[in-house]
Amino acid sequence: MFKYSATQWIFGNEPMEVSLQRLKKYGYDGVELAGEPKQIDSETVNWLLEQYELECTSICGIYTPERDLSSSDEAIRQNAVQYVKDCVDLAVNVGAATLIVVPSPVGKSKPDTTIEQEWSNVVQSLREAGAYAQSHHINLAIEALNRFETYLVNKLNDAKKLVEQVDLPSVKIMADLFHMNIEERDHSAAIRHIAPYLAHVHIADNTREAAGFGMTDFEKVVRTLIELDYKGPLTMEFLPPVANPYLVARSDRSEAGSVYDEYTRQSIEHMKKIVSSI
Repeated sequence: MFKYSATQWIFGNEPMEVSLQRLKKYGYDGVELAGEPKQIDSETVNWLLEQYELECTSICGIYTPERDLSSSDEAIRQNAVQYVKDCVDLAVNVGAATLIVVPSPVGKSKPDTTIEQEWSNVVQSLREAGAYAQSHHINLAIEALNRFETYLVNKLNDAKKLVEQVDLPSVKIMADLFHMNIEERDHSAAIRHIAPYLAHVHIADNTREAAGFGMTDFEKVVRTLIELDYKGPLTMEFLPPVANPYLVARSDRSEAGSVYDEYTRQSIEHMKKIVSSI
């Protein structure tokens, strides 16, 4: 019914082949690559995907201050738009259908100018990047991050307003269960509200750990996705409980590997059990 994927960046700096071996071992269908076009050799990636019988389901954009689509600094904004275009090219080269876009970068807690100006900047940025994506048959999926990570788009309704203003078929929305645990009162209601635009789903429990380790009602979410005839993948984006999620990339390799194995297995087993029971 669903394809199961996991995002690459959660495995830190380990070699990609190690990550793909793990996903294959636990029965995944694909991987979501980190959006670093200059660091990824598409030919090598495609060879590895073929070897492990996996597909690239999506690209997870990495939005740093230098890749700020909301910036009123024209040089920064244009750099961000070009970054999205480069990620679109990467998606085309590795066969991914979707690129995740975050309107304001992680760590930006307030506007540099005004909220109204930065919202307008994002609309302009997404119209340009979205037109490029559409010409290459790639969807941009807007991700709403929680208020502690960024400020501009925190709820799915914010993402819906943005998508409707951009008004391009290629610009859609993704639902991230971890961020929704903080920002949304009702997961199912929030997902139904953006249903016409839903293109992607990230799975993590309320603790940001693997599905089933926390309190999230994934059965209710899965029933909603089935009801809405969602056709995209369920993409795992779990992390160990650390204050700074990016510290996982600097964890001890052997210790991190055992956690990665546990969480990778736990996530897919938990989600498949729920899906099979419905």
